[in-house]
Amino acid sequence: MSKTKTARMLHRLIVNGPATRGQLGSELSMSQATATRLLTPLLQMGAIQILDGFNADYTIGKPAYRVAIVPDFTAFVGVKITGDTSYAVVVNLSGKVLDQDEVQIPDDSVDAVIAILVLQISRLTQHCPISGVGIGVGGRVVDSRIVASGILEWNDVDFGDKLHEVLGIPVTVSNDVNAFAQAEAWWGAGRGCNSFVLLCIGSGLGACMVQGGAVVSGEHGSAGMIGHQQITATGPRCESGHVGCARAYASSTCILQNLRENHGIDEDYDTFIGRAASGSQPETMIADDAVKAVARLVRSAIAFIDPDAVIVSGDGVRLLEVFEDNFRRLLTQYRHWNSPPVEVKLQEMQFSFWAKGAAAASMEQWTQSGLILG
Repeated sequence: MSKTKTARMLHRLIVNGPATRGQLGSELSMSQATATRLLTPLLQMGAIQILDGFNADYTIGKPAYRVAIVPDFTAFVGVKITGDTSYAVVVNLSGKVLDQDEVQIPDDSVDAVIAILVLQISRLTQHCPISGVGIGVGGRVVDSRIVASGILEWNDVDFGDKLHEVLGIPVTVSNDVNAFAQAEAWWGAGRGCNSFVLLCIGSGLGACMVQGGAVVSGEHGSAGMIGHQQITATGPRCESGHVGCARAYASSTCILQNLRENHGIDEDYDTFIGRAASGSQPETMIADDAVKAVARLVRSAIAFIDPDAVIVSGDGVRLLEVFEDNFRRLLTQYRHWNSPPVEVKLQEMQFSFWAKGAAAASMEQWTQSGLILG
């Protein structure tokens, strides 16, 4: 969460767009005089601009002008790291992607990944000065330290500090779902929502809550680790041996494992979805159980949090799109009779948007520590 008054103002202008001094004062609980005092140095340094007004000299009188972020004042790099690929983007302050790149990671040792990222980031930014780098990885991350990442098989790695030492610029490391949620809050389906829950389904399952524009990561950095929540007392097992957990039912990894081990079928996820859509068994049965599991997770999130919206994404969202009618019927069926309906959005996943999320996390850190002016 942004801390200083200047940080809160920058955050407000980046996330919600242009505003007058009166709007800023009202929304941020500060006087117009304070808003003017904070805006002046930002205007002078070129971070924000006047869009219109009765008086071009913003230091005289009380002109009715709107101010906005200058999109190209600076830029940020965002990187999404999977088990074998690094997806990177450069974005400006409006979230526009200026450049992007994708490289393979043949060696996932810490030093090897750092070497790959340094080359990738240097290549992307040779003609574009940046103010920070954001990294998104699957796993538990606390203060840019990777506590545990099953995908990379890393434990207790001060990855942010290590990469910062080489690059010489601020580095923010986040859980990839939390970073994705940051991008949704600023530029995606969560924009305009005071609160929402992002649920990502794919090779694993993860969730993130955003409240008041801020990602809620929990007291120990573990909020949203829902994959092993039990759905039923019986059913398929996940890789950890848990019976009937959400991951066992709905992750692509466990679905394909279930097909191989229990049905003797070896196929990829796209084939599974196609066969399930055509009514083939056991794919249709397994798909039906997966949809039920995700619907229960969504309804649980709504019941506990009562958000403005729930966004479901990840490469596994294709299954919900194919069986969307059933998915939405189940959401209605599980809804408490006295609770208002909550919008549930299905969003196609793109790795570039995960990378934008990492850039947004770096940008948020920049608003807090990069321009401490008031």
